[in-house]
Amino acid sequence: MADAKAVSTPIATTEVLKLSDGSPPADPKFYRQALGSLQYLSLTRPDVSFAINKLSQFMHCPSTLHWCAVKRLLRYLVGTLDYGLLLRKNSPRTLHAFADADWAGDPNDRTSTSAYVVFLGANPISWSSKKQKLLDPPPKPNIGPLPPQPLK
Repeated sequence: MADAKAVSTPIATTEVLKLSDGSPPADPKFYRQALGSLQYLSLTRPDVSFAINKLSQFMHCPSTLHWCAVKRLLRYLVGTLDYGLLLRKNSPRTLHAFADADWAGDPNDRTSTSAYVVFLGANPISWSSKKQKLLDPPPKPNIGPLPPQPLK
């Protein structure tokens, strides 16, 4: 992968990964090993946190398309070897937080993925990307017999 052509984003923005995509790889062990290493890397690289979270959702049943997405992430990392956390002593001590979500973005179970990052000055100090559980069941329609109306 050292000679791979770098890409500008860690995951394709136009492609939606699904459980039923592609055929199963010859050995899913390599997929799991690669993602295990990438999860460790995400502790110091907030720019790949969402992509690693998304690809980890297919560890139990990866396909060839999921493996291609992991290779794309590795090509992104080849082009961004100099990226990482830079903690500056002289940055302002203001706290900023940003959050985002893709509402029902998972086509398999219609759950959402939410993410946040917190900065102290220009330094990221906390971040997360999580697949959300369904909080409330959808409301049931209130359908029943109408009360009798008097005739006029």
